[in-house]
Amino acid sequence: MHELTFMEFMKVSLVMPIMLLLSVLLVAVFIERIIFYMRMAKIDARLFKRIKDFLLAGRISEARASAGQGDGLVAEALESLLEAADTKSRHDMENVLNLHVQRTQSLLGRRLGFFGTLSFICPLLGLLGTVLGVMTAFRDMALSGAGGPSVVAAGISEALISTAAGIAVAVSAALIFNYFNFRQKHVLNSLNIFGQEIVLLIERGKDV
Repeated sequence: MHELTFMEFMKVSLVMPIMLLLSVLLVAVFIERIIFYMRMAKIDARLFKRIKDFLLAGRISEARASAGQGDGLVAEALESLLEAADTKSRHDMENVLNLHVQRTQSLLGRRLGFFGTLSFICPLLGLLGTVLGVMTAFRDMALSGAGGPSVVAAGISEALISTAAGIAVAVSAALIFNYFNFRQKHVLNSLNIFGQEIVLLIERGKDV
């Protein structure tokens, strides 16, 4: 049985070079996003506990300093919220929190639509490659003047590679898209919960 080389894979269909390009872009964007999430999407429960303990003790300046030592978008949001504690009302602090939630959502959601698009179009591109391959196989059969499955079997089997490639890229893109969506929702929910609790603790401290 003849095994196709890489160049022969690329010549199977006009769609295959496109699938290769999309695969490279998929890996590149995935690496960029995973590095960004590792740096900026941290959920540090211990940091929040330290901030909460300082607030319960009425030590807002120490809580602010502790938040400034944290890394990531959540720590930045909590630091901004604590900086607004002395001069802002509860309504204003909630506005500060909402602005940071929107900013965090925007930064974490960048380029995620690329994965969703790939998961949708790659199976269609693979199917297009298969259709073009089958058309070529039948054209070759017509030109050869011979009939039977053996004449078109090789062409059809190679054409199906396009569908397999499209499905492989689409499944990978869908898994990556769902993973980052889950991470994004987790970060936003944590930020909202942490922020609201800090606002309540600050308000309680002002009432004392």
